[in-house]
Amino acid sequence: MKKIFIFASFAKLSLAVSLFPFHNSASLSNAPLARNSKLYQVLNASVVTTEKAKSANINCYTLNNLILSSAKFMPNFSNTLLTKKLPITKNINQCNDSDSVQQTDSTLPSSTKLALAVLDKDRKYKILITDYSGQHIQPIIISSAPITSLSWNKASNSIAYVSYEAGKPVVYIQNIYSSQRYVVANFNGSNSSPAFAGDSLLVSLSKDYGTHIYKIDLSKYTPKKTAAPLITTSSIDTEADYANGNIIFTSNKKNTPQIYLKRGSAQIQQISVNKNNITGRISNDGTKILYVHGNRGKYDLMYYDLDTNRTMKIDSGKILSGSFAPNNNLIAYIKNNGIIIYNLNNRNSAALPQLRYKETFDAKWSK
Repeated sequence: MKKIFIFASFAKLSLAVSLFPFHNSASLSNAPLARNSKLYQVLNASVVTTEKAKSANINCYTLNNLILSSAKFMPNFSNTLLTKKLPITKNINQCNDSDSVQQTDSTLPSSTKLALAVLDKDRKYKILITDYSGQHIQPIIISSAPITSLSWNKASNSIAYVSYEAGKPVVYIQNIYSSQRYVVANFNGSNSSPAFAGDSLLVSLSKDYGTHIYKIDLSKYTPKKTAAPLITTSSIDTEADYANGNIIFTSNKKNTPQIYLKRGSAQIQQISVNKNNITGRISNDGTKILYVHGNRGKYDLMYYDLDTNRTMKIDSGKILSGSFAPNNNLIAYIKNNGIIIYNLNNRNSAALPQLRYKETFDAKWSK
């Protein structure tokens, strides 16, 4: 009878989660973005246009071709955690449109993707991947248990996340092309807030005393490997993020949650202002930070520039988190369960109206 119960329990668990490989679809039917649309202007606000003679170059990109061009790349089916990047086969600076050519070193790579953790209208929890304009939506996970806290690896072929399918928060890494996944943190207590840091994963664990930030070496990972303590203050330490040698995290060591920065061996520095600041995210070049400031039921998305020490409010509302795009100038964030794209160059924003779900928990650009 005991064996039957164990088998039934495993069968129930296996039915709770469905994993799917991500494919760059070759048949794309979405209409191109109009040049006069607000989203087009937000995505291209930093583009510098120079006049050039008309050309019949068949490799020339329009914005729509740039968005759709990920269909032309062959996915990497390696099952390893740290695999090679997808090849970029064309140079967008050789393209021209009519009598002009768009040239910028802040244009998003055509392979850029956006990952979402959502509760869909069918009451299923999902991780969805779209192109950077929010189109061509594909699920890689469908589950009956909540999923949160997404993080892309540097090669943008694997996602770390937290799933509650085991009845408690457990951290997984999943290769999006092979759909193979690995349990990375399933210690006693809570396992949460994964963030890739080179060949390591930063996680928040409560396995010893309180909740603190630990480091797991992925290059030498085994299921029984012990996580090494990384940041342990006198209070709760969680929500770490990493870029270019800089680590930011949330800590309650001053009896109110604040965002802190750790640069190499330097002392930890508070960068948030006022009380109740959570969910810090750092740009890929390590120079810009987003965090959420809460005050009496209102939430502000705050921006901090490490080079200038300047703090700026970007938006207010029901805001959960933000994420920097690979070019470090575009931001995606959640507001009222929708996804907003914001351009730091001209402070303009636009919604992705096709990305509307019952509830949206996280949104992350690929690296």
